[in-house]
Amino acid sequence: MHKIALMVLSLVLTLTLGAGLLPAQDGKKEPLTIGYGGALLGNRASYGLSGFYGLEYAVLKANAAGGVLGRRVEVVKEDDSCDPALASTAAAKLAGAGVRLVLGHSCSGATSSALSVYGQNVLLISPSATETNLTEDGGHPYFFRTIIRDDVQADLQVEFVKKRGFKKVAILHDKSDYGKGLADLAKAGLEKLGGVSVALFEGLTSGQLSYDAVLSRLEDSGAEVLLWGGYYSDAARLAAQMRSRQVNAIIVGADGLKNEQYVKMAGEAAEGTLATGPADLSKSSNPPAAVAEALADHQKRYPSEEVGPYFFYSAAAMEALFSAIEKAGSATDLDAIKKHLQEDSVETVMGPVRFDDRGDIIGSRAVMYEIKGGRFVEVEL
Repeated sequence: MHKIALMVLSLVLTLTLGAGLLPAQDGKKEPLTIGYGGALLGNRASYGLSGFYGLEYAVLKANAAGGVLGRRVEVVKEDDSCDPALASTAAAKLAGAGVRLVLGHSCSGATSSALSVYGQNVLLISPSATETNLTEDGGHPYFFRTIIRDDVQADLQVEFVKKRGFKKVAILHDKSDYGKGLADLAKAGLEKLGGVSVALFEGLTSGQLSYDAVLSRLEDSGAEVLLWGGYYSDAARLAAQMRSRQVNAIIVGADGLKNEQYVKMAGEAAEGTLATGPADLSKSSNPPAAVAEALADHQKRYPSEEVGPYFFYSAAAMEALFSAIEKAGSATDLDAIKKHLQEDSVETVMGPVRFDDRGDIIGSRAVMYEIKGGRFVEVEL
């Protein structure tokens, strides 16, 4: 499915994003180039495609309204497959091509690698990179994100453990920046809470086919809950093997697990899994007009493709960026663009967006989902 989607994306980029959507008199102006770095191939392509779909929607909408600063917006994309090494290469290509504004990257480790390449020369907005230190350490003044941070999700997971009265918790992670960071935050939160034993804390090698050894330790630990720090592909294999061994600890993940691919891969073993994450605007029973319009537009262009978890966070990132560029009167003055991103609240497809002095979105919250009947359903703690 993703291979087909990528073929369609390439066609759209060639015929639509790069086409002359503006009036003829604007044709003399240089196009405004936006870079996209993310996972478009591999087992995490659903993250990157979701982000790209949101970018595409915002660009098409902007071009139909006359562009940004009267310039047609064009997109240059580079795949990083959520791999830090590939992300460095992708970032070097974008920066080397003179791109100053980038949406991405999809995963936290890849984002961190890309930022080390972009330095002070590129303004980057991510719709999906949640690792806390990307903004907390203050080392990336031109990095912003519309997604919630991992510490917000970890706090919600700890609150879940507290409210359900669990006393023994196991924490496993995939050793990635994202997974290990989330696991460390959850462990610290549980230790601060008190009255809860972290019975097992361990890192796994991503891509393992068998988890027999760690599942034996998980079973021996007596843990009632397993907090997973990592992505859906490893979690799906873990869940299936847990259930086949009658290990009944409740699985709780974060936004890296909250993916329809997890349900497809884990099958019946996915039922009852919980995951924290941002609010899923695409599943609202009574969506705002802007959300309904965006969903209808996507469905018209991609009848067989879900918008995915980061569509609205990507579209909103671009809408906020385009507004800041217009107010700054420049697409290259990164300080002026940054100022407006932090000082001005912009109405977007996901509601009002403004960023704090670290680059984090203001007012976003995490929610808890549970898989019921093969679907993620928002639940109360």
